[in-house]
Amino acid sequence: MHVEPAPLSAGQAAAPVVDDFLPADLRMPSREELAGILMPHKAPLVIDDEVHACADCGAYRGWIVASTRDGVWLRCPAGHEKPEPRLDAAWFNRVSGPITEQHASYEECLRHLGH
Repeated sequence: MHVEPAPLSAGQAAAPVVDDFLPADLRMPSREELAGILMPHKAPLVIDDEVHACADCGAYRGWIVASTRDGVWLRCPAGHEKPEPRLDAAWFNRVSGPITEQHASYEECLRHLGH
């Protein structure tokens, strides 16, 4: 059932449309505007019901997970980086929290995350 809103009477004014309360230069960019988003994943990473380990060094925890336009990438504590085609942006968005920091470069973000 579709109900039309009641028309405004002569004494009522339409509520003004107000932009977000933060000025544009203080807002965090949307996920679509960023080159990539990184998050730490300290616990073992389970993919397809198996604990994922780095193919180069065998590390299985302490990951940095990156979501980029090219897909999801994993970086082990030793710095080995590989794309992980079994993970996608939807998985990343479900697992990650809100964006809380913005960094000028990938290296700066890694330093911030302790890598």
